[in-house]
Amino acid sequence: MGWAEALLTYRAADNFQGAALVAQDRVLLKLAAAWPHVKKKTPSPPEPGQEVDLLEIWSQTSVDFEDWARLTQLPALAVLGGFEVLKGNRLILPDGTLNHLVETLLQKEAAGVFMNKLGLKPGDLK
Repeated sequence: MGWAEALLTYRAADNFQGAALVAQDRVLLKLAAAWPHVKKKTPSPPEPGQEVDLLEIWSQTSVDFEDWARLTQLPALAVLGGFEVLKGNRLILPDGTLNHLVETLLQKEAAGVFMNKLGLKPGDLK
């Protein structure tokens, strides 16, 4: 089993409370956006049928926090604090993926910024 299958239930979880945290905090939004590109080392994926213990996987995962700070242009303390929030609320996953609600939120945020730069309103593209 690969990481995609092993972490599917966490990625697909309807974590509306966690997504609300990201929606209300620009630092968490930036950290989540950069997460897939952060340098990290994960253990080997579990064997098929083996139970997935997310806390155990995190304990075996190393994250390059300096890289994450560089990618987001945030201070190291903000990165460390944000990591604990994102990890604890299961919004980021050790393999570099995000909860599906956070992915959707980031897509909408990017679309809104793009439309704003073009001077478009949501109904203008119909």
